[in-house]
Amino acid sequence: MPWSRAMHRRLAFLLLFAAHVWAEAPDAPYVMRVADGNYQAWVVEIPAGHPQMRVDSLARGASISIAAVGEVPAFSVKLRKLADTAPDEVKTRKGAPLFVVADTHGEYEILAGMLVRQHIVDAQLRWSFGRGHLVVLGDVFDRGAHHTEILWLLYELEAEARAAGGGLDFVLGNHEVMDLGGDLRYLNPKYRDTARTLGVQSYAQLFGDDSVLGQWLRTRATVIKVNGLLCLHGGVSPGLLAHQLSLKDINDGVRRALNEAQPEDVAARERIAVLLGEEGPLWYRGYFPGESAGATASADEVTRIRQFFGVERILVGHTRVPTITALYGGAVIAVQVYPRHEESGRVSFEALLIRDGILYRARPDGGTERLLPN
Repeated sequence: MPWSRAMHRRLAFLLLFAAHVWAEAPDAPYVMRVADGNYQAWVVEIPAGHPQMRVDSLARGASISIAAVGEVPAFSVKLRKLADTAPDEVKTRKGAPLFVVADTHGEYEILAGMLVRQHIVDAQLRWSFGRGHLVVLGDVFDRGAHHTEILWLLYELEAEARAAGGGLDFVLGNHEVMDLGGDLRYLNPKYRDTARTLGVQSYAQLFGDDSVLGQWLRTRATVIKVNGLLCLHGGVSPGLLAHQLSLKDINDGVRRALNEAQPEDVAARERIAVLLGEEGPLWYRGYFPGESAGATASADEVTRIRQFFGVERILVGHTRVPTITALYGGAVIAVQVYPRHEESGRVSFEALLIRDGILYRARPDGGTERLLPN
């Protein structure tokens, strides 16, 4: 059937709309290591409104540019050698402040605004937190349209923080593990377009172990101990505690799940099933009444978990709370205040600041308020 003028106008509108979306939200580069040890940057270009792939050859030690998004400026990223395996335990310098964010889900502008106004980075997105530590409790991927920009920013800040005597620690969330493993059910549609333009069957291929970000993510921890704090995405369940797994056991098990299709060892398969299940550290919600299909953890169980790992508090994301909340008398701190723009125009988001042992809610306007009483 011949197309009517109305149908042609509709198609033209859709093409213009698609071009506008790409122009307003260009994707950051995907950088792949090639056989000679150099790199290729895979970039989506939009000439005449039609997305196409561009490949740039890069030498070792080269820098790439991450384009501005909205009011967030462009920044550069220096590519580094293969990432080492992240530690299971981190001890900060005495008196160093700690800043904790969770579940940014591609909301790059909200995260960047928070980091600038809380003086973690300067106006050009360079590290300005000195010997402080930034801890990210996972779930950068999915939902929003700018998780690649967040990943590149964290990758760059990790090196800048180390050079300043501070640190950045990224623990995996369930969405990192899902996307790296090819479970893309929550992926923003923009990234499905990216995968088609870059000629891969699955978006997960852009984060394979031959990619800079994919290799970096596969070396991250799932749970870390930072001084007297246990930092992870979901939580340690009483069921997981019953397996008496050390931090190393947990982190190595999840890394193995990301790097091996199916371990031949039966015990390894059983351990991975526990770690990736609803009682595992990526998915557990049992600190929050009514949020888990299983029983809510008791105060005694939380005490035993803290004692096993030798920590004072457990910091978790994953489960949404309206404001950063102390649970179990402060033994568990719920950090996940979902980043969003409210109808009023106000930004809803919070981070946790720990300075001189005092816990504060950090707000996106730069303000803070004390979380716990004296």
